[in-house]
Amino acid sequence: MTAILKFMVSTGLALAVLATPAAAITDDYRALSQSLLRQAQAALDNEQPQKAAEWVNLALTADPSSAEAFVVKARVQAKTGDAEEALRLVTIGLDIEPANLSALIFQAELAVEIERFEQADLALTHFMKLCGKECDEADSLVALIEAQRAD
Repeated sequence: MTAILKFMVSTGLALAVLATPAAAITDDYRALSQSLLRQAQAALDNEQPQKAAEWVNLALTADPSSAEAFVVKARVQAKTGDAEEALRLVTIGLDIEPANLSALIFQAELAVEIERFEQADLALTHFMKLCGKECDEADSLVALIEAQRAD
């Protein structure tokens, strides 16, 4: 019985020691990803979508679970005229972080642009649940969706 207890304790300690460096590496990669995303956003702000795409791809390599990276990549794709791919990417970002209000607005705008009104309605509904019915952005989204539907 004592041998089993010693084995369990030593195994637990070994796992704890191994887990600590892994967590540190993960934090380092997340920090690297955030730094790369700042560079991607700066490139996008300076009308350099190709450079932004390079930075955001590196950010996703460093942290493939970064919702923000998928949203920034979606903005890059939208800037280059690929609204379909942008919509796919922002949707992935929202799958990771469903409460991202600015990404929900962007998703609705993209869906309207390519006339996917059901998806725009779903984004609007989710946005309104999070933001409340008194949000100015919600009113703007409703107006955008209704105007495009009328066309």
